[in-house]
Amino acid sequence: MALALVVGAACGRQERQVPATPLPVAAAQTLLAVPHATLVAVTDWQATLKPCGCTVDSQNGGVERIAHWLKALRSTDDSVLAVHAGSLLHDTEGLTLPGKAAQLAVRRDTFGQVLAQLGMAAVSLSRWDLQQGGDAVALAYASASAAVLALSAVPGVPNAKSATVLRTSSGVAVGMVGVDGGDGLEDPARHVAVAKAVAELRAQGADVTVALCNQGLRAARRLARAVPDLDVAVVGGLDEKVEPLHEFESEGETLIVHAARHGALVVALTLVPHGQRKGPWRQAGEFLAGAAQDLQARREALAAHLDTARARATVATQRALPYYEAQLADLDRRIGLAQSAVGNSLPQGRLAAFRAVALPWSAPTDHAMAAVVAQYDRAVLALADRDQTSPPPVPAGKAGYVGQAVCLGCHAPAREFAAQDAHAVAWKTLQDAGKTRDLDCVPCHVTGFGQPGGTTLAHLGPLTSVQCEACHGPGSLHVAAPGKAEKSQLAHPVTEAACTVCHTPQHAPRFAFDAYRAKLIVPGHGKPAAAQ
Repeated sequence: MALALVVGAACGRQERQVPATPLPVAAAQTLLAVPHATLVAVTDWQATLKPCGCTVDSQNGGVERIAHWLKALRSTDDSVLAVHAGSLLHDTEGLTLPGKAAQLAVRRDTFGQVLAQLGMAAVSLSRWDLQQGGDAVALAYASASAAVLALSAVPGVPNAKSATVLRTSSGVAVGMVGVDGGDGLEDPARHVAVAKAVAELRAQGADVTVALCNQGLRAARRLARAVPDLDVAVVGGLDEKVEPLHEFESEGETLIVHAARHGALVVALTLVPHGQRKGPWRQAGEFLAGAAQDLQARREALAAHLDTARARATVATQRALPYYEAQLADLDRRIGLAQSAVGNSLPQGRLAAFRAVALPWSAPTDHAMAAVVAQYDRAVLALADRDQTSPPPVPAGKAGYVGQAVCLGCHAPAREFAAQDAHAVAWKTLQDAGKTRDLDCVPCHVTGFGQPGGTTLAHLGPLTSVQCEACHGPGSLHVAAPGKAEKSQLAHPVTEAACTVCHTPQHAPRFAFDAYRAKLIVPGHGKPAAAQ
């Protein structure tokens, strides 16, 4: 299935000359009552339907929740433009696994349906996607019915253009340009090309200019300094550990915004240019309709989440506390501003309101999008049923896997630890989510996936969940050794590399090996067993 990108009816895309006449300044009480544009941005989506990870934060978002939220937003805001920057269609994980290429192709095709339902207005073409996915990705971009933006021509993607003007229903013309690091240009030449595109967009009547930038934050800031007539940079190509924004950032008069990877976060930026094309943007989130009530509801939800996090003893939640507390303080500040703005007219000048929307698991989902995801899950199951690959054989003289039951047969004091440790329910989390055949998930929820004598989709045996041998290595030689003196073949102490195969910055953004390891060294597991 080709990738279908469509502009929602509310976007009203037009590629024509737009008169550069000043827009009226109304004495209104909300930003949505005057000509405006609301950019909804996702960055580095990588065709991810549902984010996953070891912490609650890393499981936020997902296309079903985004679809519901976006539909609700459009019901109250007729000037939404949904955009994307960064890697859209290809991820980096598990590409060498047997069967992963076929599954990724299905996921990419499914993502075409996702983006069509979401009504995306513009995407910045990622040459990294093309390098990884080849002709299939080129065809997906070439089949797009919305704006695919790239500074220079792209072989196989004839519809790619350097820039386009989209006009919102409320009357603001938004000029967009795509900026990608794989275009073969050095920074100075790229900056000149962007400046030229921005000037052309202004000549076509663009009230607001936006770069969908795939190069990361540093490159986006350099671009903003070099092209001061650029109003907004939506930034993809982010490092995995970049924390979500509470507010837009600025470089000169250019606003810098980004979201988390994999659709774990959506950001919305409402812009009211008030007929002005220069000058600073004033933060004006307090003038969004229902701002005080919305912020108060978000504060209550965050406060409840923070109370839960404080009560937990896990390393991840404790390390996240300062981030949650900063969010809470920021919400208190915003609530105060929103309450004081009630009944006031809009300020003069260019106004901007930023929202970062996390969409936790408790957020409602869209039924139509859920059906698309369910269709994908069925396709993945069919692929897995055809995959009867066995794990590689164990080389002569090397250790194979025996399973946790064998380990605990001798190491009885570790049984209590093994039963209550979070790793013990890794497989159950996939069962609950219906992901037990998904190559995006299974390798980090079983032991020894793809390893000699380990597991594959068709051969799991007694090695489901993350067991002793996931950390200490395969144990057959250890078990077979005739005496205690010979039982030295296991990995001890466990190294950080054993953990970071799965605890990546994407899945465990606050992972700290020493702190996590200390939590695992308890009586019966690394310490003498408690006296009975």
